[in-house]
Amino acid sequence: MNKSKIININDICWESWQHEDQYASEQKHIGDTAGGEKIGVTMERLAPGKSSAVAHYHTKEEEHIYAMHGEATLYIDGEPHPFSQGEYICFNADTGISHKLVNHSEQDFVFLVVGNRDIHDVVVYPENNKVLVKSVNEVYARRPTNYWDKDEDNNS
Repeated sequence: MNKSKIININDICWESWQHEDQYASEQKHIGDTAGGEKIGVTMERLAPGKSSAVAHYHTKEEEHIYAMHGEATLYIDGEPHPFSQGEYICFNADTGISHKLVNHSEQDFVFLVVGNRDIHDVVVYPENNKVLVKSVNEVYARRPTNYWDKDEDNNS
């Protein structure tokens, strides 16, 4: 069954999320609305003073970002880079290059995020030393260990 359909992004409502004061945005899930399954397409609006996410990189998913309106700071491996309307960047999978957007301007920053979806993706968050394993939808602390180490919280 073909789920393809023409949509108008102006008919899609913004969905808001927030974590504490620092992380928040509004999103329009364009790809999902149009019936997309393998490629995610999201329009995001980042208010002044907000971060889009904790710096991260993907092991299996490629992520593209296109600046549609306004300006923000794109942090690449912790280094700030101005990122404004008309600019585009691609983060290839499994490169270990972390990224996040922070809006230090006085106006909203609107951008498009496009990427493949892969249930086997692991998202690494170097800033807080965590990993998200998408196949089980769980976040774990990242720490050196080996297969035979016993978990200190488990007495067995």
